[in-house]
Amino acid sequence: MREAENWSVQRQVTLGLIFAILLQTSGALIWSGRVGERLDYLEQSSDRQSPLAERLARLEAEVRLARESLVRIERRMDE
Repeated sequence: MREAENWSVQRQVTLGLIFAILLQTSGALIWSGRVGERLDYLEQSSDRQSPLAERLARLEAEVRLARESLVRIERRMDE
């Protein structure tokens, strides 16, 4: 029990530990750079597709109105 009470931390840093920390940090920086590039690409792609989405929504509304008109015409013809 006495040994557990007298523990200490050594202040020794090995070359392997320094190398591992540098390698891990560089990997994290590379990964975050790639994520940033991908995010920029997705934002640009979204900006290009936004006008197309608006046009598609307008076309869908026009098709719906045309379909409703056709239904009304068919009802009148059947009467």
